[in-house]
Amino acid sequence: MNFIDPKTSFAFQRIFGSPPHSEIALSFFNALLSPQSVAIASLEFFTPDQLARAFGRRETGAIVARATYEDGSAALIDAKILNLPTFGKRLLFDTAKTYCSQLSQQRQDPEILPVVALLLLDFDLFGAEADLISRFALCEMEQQFVFPDRELSLVFVELPKFSKSLETLETSADRWLYFLRHAPQLDEIPDVLATEQALQQAFALADESQLTREELDIIQQQLLFIADQRQSVDVGVTEGLRRGVEAGRRQGKEEGIAEGIETGHQTGLAEGRKVGIEEGIAQGKEAGIRQGRLEGLQVGQLNIVRRLLSRRFGELDAAVNAKLQKLSITQLESLAESAWDFITDDELVEWLDKQP
Repeated sequence: MNFIDPKTSFAFQRIFGSPPHSEIALSFFNALLSPQSVAIASLEFFTPDQLARAFGRRETGAIVARATYEDGSAALIDAKILNLPTFGKRLLFDTAKTYCSQLSQQRQDPEILPVVALLLLDFDLFGAEADLISRFALCEMEQQFVFPDRELSLVFVELPKFSKSLETLETSADRWLYFLRHAPQLDEIPDVLATEQALQQAFALADESQLTREELDIIQQQLLFIADQRQSVDVGVTEGLRRGVEAGRRQGKEEGIAEGIETGHQTGLAEGRKVGIEEGIAQGKEAGIRQGRLEGLQVGQLNIVRRLLSRRFGELDAAVNAKLQKLSITQLESLAESAWDFITDDELVEWLDKQP
């Protein structure tokens, strides 16, 4: 028995965003979002078309559902899996957009629900000092009390920090996180995971034998795309650092000489030049590394998008390449997601023509 990787957007949507199997998402959300608070009683999923109409969002892998809690309260849960640290401010934008779009749903008295964003990260975002799960809400800066209604909440789960073995799994959250991290390496359902009905259903949906060849091809393409992205980001950062160091040395030498001459008039030309060069190189190197890293990331993201589009539509013409060259990192990230929904290259050209 082989299982697909639930961290791809297609698999994540298939397993956790399927209305006929809402008990899977119900168990998963309760384990991660409500371990010590009021439990979620029911979920009502938004279809991709409803998501586009209600919130102006059309993206693969995002799960948005109306959650009703056992105490009668309700909230919108916006869950997604993120494989690379290139999303920038987009996740904040999407969360805020989901909240604000409730005001424009053609209703005289719209129901404004709190929004809880569940971000499952397949990378380390906050560093070793942060816990596996980090929870953010609007709060007062000095006294650290939370905004009363908790209208916006963000829950980050850094999957690489989950290191428990099967023998040490204790909670429902442990079992779900183990499933997310290790399902592709399993050839059967471990006994400790088979104790939960929802997890058994999740494994059934992740069973490769239950997918069509077309569905398996989609997952394979997404895995290749993620691998390409990671490689390009690594190459981009390395190239950015190299350019930054080189530019920093040049800038530092020039600034160091200038500052050294000025200092040398007071304490001696030789000593002043030495001090100035060292300080100038340090400042220039830091500025150059920052600039080079940004340039490298943009080059890497552009290469990712070009490879993705070439796989979908064949060789890109010069006009399309010229337009791609002008896109910002944020626009390239948006295009990488939107490209999965394009059927023809005419839709790609139309998307590019709409960019400012």
